[in-house]
Amino acid sequence: GIVFPPTEGVTRVPVFNVESMPGEAARFGLKLAGNDVFLEGDVAWWGDYHEGFTIHVPAAVPEALAGPLGLLPGETGLILKNRLVFDGRSGDGTFITTPSTCLGPAYAPSWTPGELPSGPSGHAYSTLLRADSASKPDPGFPNDSTFFESPIPPGTSPKECTTIPYAPSLENVEPGTAAVNSPAGAALTIRVPHILGGDEQDSSDTRAATVTLPARMGINPSAANGLQACTDAQFGKGTQNPVGCPAASRIGTVKIESPPLPEGALEGPVFVGQQLSRDPTSGNEYRIFVDAESARYGISARLIGNVRADPRSGQLSTTFAEDPQVPFSSAVLRFDGGARAVLSSPPTCGPNTTTASMVPWSGNPPATPSKSFNLTATPGGGACPATMAARAFAPGFGAAPRSSAAGAYSPLSIHLSRGDGQQELKGAQILLAPGMTGRLAGIPYCPEAALTGAAARAGAAEAASSSCPVASQVGIATIAAGTGPAPLTIAGKVFLSGPYHGAPLSLAVVTPATAGPFDLGTAVVRVALFVNPETAQVSAVSDPIPDVFGGTQLSIRSVDLSIDRPRFSLNPTSCEPSSIGGVLNGGGADPSNPAAFSAVPVSAPFRATECGALGFRPKLVTKLTGGPGSTRRARNPGLKATLTAREGDANIRRTVLTLPHSEFLDQAHIRTICTRVQLAASACPPGSVYGFARAKTPLLDDELAGPVYLVASDHELPDLLADLKGQVEIHLRGVISAAKARIKTVFDPLPDVPVSRFTMTMFGGKRSLLQNSRNLCGKPALSVLALAAQNGKRIKARKVPLRVPACHVSHPRPSRRG
Repeated sequence: GIVFPPTEGVTRVPVFNVESMPGEAARFGLKLAGNDVFLEGDVAWWGDYHEGFTIHVPAAVPEALAGPLGLLPGETGLILKNRLVFDGRSGDGTFITTPSTCLGPAYAPSWTPGELPSGPSGHAYSTLLRADSASKPDPGFPNDSTFFESPIPPGTSPKECTTIPYAPSLENVEPGTAAVNSPAGAALTIRVPHILGGDEQDSSDTRAATVTLPARMGINPSAANGLQACTDAQFGKGTQNPVGCPAASRIGTVKIESPPLPEGALEGPVFVGQQLSRDPTSGNEYRIFVDAESARYGISARLIGNVRADPRSGQLSTTFAEDPQVPFSSAVLRFDGGARAVLSSPPTCGPNTTTASMVPWSGNPPATPSKSFNLTATPGGGACPATMAARAFAPGFGAAPRSSAAGAYSPLSIHLSRGDGQQELKGAQILLAPGMTGRLAGIPYCPEAALTGAAARAGAAEAASSSCPVASQVGIATIAAGTGPAPLTIAGKVFLSGPYHGAPLSLAVVTPATAGPFDLGTAVVRVALFVNPETAQVSAVSDPIPDVFGGTQLSIRSVDLSIDRPRFSLNPTSCEPSSIGGVLNGGGADPSNPAAFSAVPVSAPFRATECGALGFRPKLVTKLTGGPGSTRRARNPGLKATLTAREGDANIRRTVLTLPHSEFLDQAHIRTICTRVQLAASACPPGSVYGFARAKTPLLDDELAGPVYLVASDHELPDLLADLKGQVEIHLRGVISAAKARIKTVFDPLPDVPVSRFTMTMFGGKRSLLQNSRNLCGKPALSVLALAAQNGKRIKARKVPLRVPACHVSHPRPSRRG
């Protein structure tokens, strides 16, 4: 009622629900003293979603009504009292409901009269009035106006909080595809039943909702192609600014049904939110912005979903926290499908279960609805796998140098791939063709500290300035990641590094993990490079390749390595048929557990060409060492042999050196022999050392050097083994035999690697293996040398002088005394 002086009567007028104006949440109207008075409803959607009305009170009464009301002509009609009563059961009986918030005054933040409340505002269950004077209007209205607070009296707050119903459900959880491990335009519907009319309590409003997708239904890197992010300022949550998210940040749509509004009133886009962290468990690395608007009713529901990703499996949980205290009956979140869908479907048929934790505003325990779906197909055909281990794994493999010319420096390319629906690429063990090697000379190692630092850096920072020295780079890596026909391409660099996991050296594949608007950090995968000491054949063994990085399921489709540093990768000089092969590992039953990986052998044929164009002109110089006394019969001289070769020639495959009759094997000096076990443990006893060897190769900065042992063998005599150590370790094994009273030593096969100079020095004296059969200074002695090249060329039975420098030493004459 409205009361006017001078009478104390009360005028009662009905209040009607009036069709609202465009952009207006609600409108109510009444007739007052000949004036149409409207209550313009609004919802503070930019804050706590409280509802309110703006009432423009008439300032004067028309003259025709002044007399009947006891007013003098022109006298202002002052409103002394105003009481607005809404019938909560109007319409379908649900016009007004009491709050479902039973958290009490302790929850509500404090509020000072004269200040606009923000967040879940005011004291618990309070109604606020702000008024402005007609005679002295405040230009700052409503923000600077007078406020009055009218708390609901004690004892009248909602009762029976524990009985407030809340039974949300997950419905229509759709993957958007029937195939496993494929782009998924997923859709999810959440329903909360509401009671219309009657005396029963309505459902609680939803305070928070966390939805967890099925295991390994993760983020699809393919979505990053052309993707942008929406900043918090562009989204404008907490403001009345228009949403300004870029079109390229849109990834889906939302539709929310609310009982107070007509069907289909709230709908809009879903955007990718700006990254705020590189911790996938924080909920701030991945965020989604939901904007459900109704231009008709002037309402915009802006929600932020914090997405947490399991760093091992990539499983996603999205939380919408502190949701507004307004009812919704359904919310449909639908992500865009197609080649760049933001999600990938699970890797197995199912059942694949989505779970939720729905927290009511009533303060009662959360609800935990769930929903499952099944998949029926595999990309490219084949049976749908029921388990992780049942997934197929038929990886693609290719490896070849750009040029096949024998002995040429040529970039080496290695390609690994897998198809959608197959097991993850988890590792590679690649054995290069014999003689396929690299020139390490002049290349510094990337330090361990630099690689550790790279793994902790942001991807953008690593891309702008590599942690490893530029001089240590030997190649590039190209990784294609994501499901569907348009995977994301990411570029990395390959650096030479030092010893790793027992290997003498390694490669480090350093990849800045930047994808669209996301920077997930820097991935560092080490590849141990083992060198077979007998053959010098190189075996590359990778660390497990990550299938999840930064919480994103990589779904790696291919890895391409190009070892393209100039004059680094060297072809063999043999043109015999060979291959580059090894084993590729799949994720098997558990991609996070190396013990569960599968293994598939792979091979790519290789055969060098143009071997005939290579020359072969090595030279050997042999000489006996020791003083003048060592030249006599039955004495034990030392031996020094020096082999030199030209760079660019074919490498040596076989050497046979037969000493002259003047030297035979002194078996009495063969005492300590290094056993196979001792050799394998690098623990040959000092007594088994009979000489020393050095080798210089253009592939290394420093020479290889080490002792020469007598080692256990399958032959009549022990073998001679030169244990050469440096950046790598090489064993040169010679078979000793005594034929026709002559000592013959055969080194076969020798590694197909270039050696510019090799020197073997055998001890003389008591540790000499040689004994003179005559005085060496009587006549020249000739050795016989036979050589074979890796390209098939030969030097047959060439006679080589065995020099005896001691025979040319002039002895001082006795001095004469006067």
